[in-house]
Amino acid sequence: MKLLTEPRTAAPVSCPYLPNREFVQDYFFATALDEHEFEVLLASGWRRFGSFFFRPACPGCQQCIPIRLDAKELKPSRSQRRIRSRGRDIVMDAVEPRPTDEAWIVYRSHSLRQFGRTPNREDFEHVFFDNAVPALQTEYRLNGQLVGLGFLDIGSDGFSSVYYSFHSDAARWSLGTLSIIDETELARRNGRRWYYLGYWVPGCETMEYKARFSPHQLLDWETGEWAYPKEEQDAEIGDL
Repeated sequence: MKLLTEPRTAAPVSCPYLPNREFVQDYFFATALDEHEFEVLLASGWRRFGSFFFRPACPGCQQCIPIRLDAKELKPSRSQRRIRSRGRDIVMDAVEPRPTDEAWIVYRSHSLRQFGRTPNREDFEHVFFDNAVPALQTEYRLNGQLVGLGFLDIGSDGFSSVYYSFHSDAARWSLGTLSIIDETELARRNGRRWYYLGYWVPGCETMEYKARFSPHQLLDWETGEWAYPKEEQDAEIGDL
């Protein structure tokens, strides 16, 4: 790893997840990480965009909880299986990251639909293609046309979902859910135990979908240990 800056703590800003709260994060800039170095950061709750690595450090709040799916044991729910079945003609391929025109079109369409803003192509290429860690790009095609686009970071024991976008014309396919199923399976086929989904924030509606996948583990910020939620442990006991 080549450290470009020492770790720092950012100034507080308005929390993007929960009302009436401030958001603070620790961050540093680095490049040239290998899979083992990055796995250590993943397991400690770090994320990254480009060479920017970050994790929440809000005083008195630990509601941004790192979550990871067990790729070897994933059990999609009935509704999740229906989504995958409905999208059976959508084919995913994992490739080296490449900033093509069609990738830009999908990302721009997603940004306009989800956030009501037009992104900057230079920023898009800097964030998703200046890779400081080993990475993959997932492409989802329907009848040969690119309809979904994912970015995965690669650790020695897990894949990390950096970002996923889909063309507005393909919204009916529930590609966000479909992509989690497919990319978790991709992690398993590549010998990784975990599929990291970033942060789950209880009480934040836009983050609720992450905890609907099972089995999953959550990171305890206090102990640094990952564990299955109690309800999943109880379910396992009930199955014995």
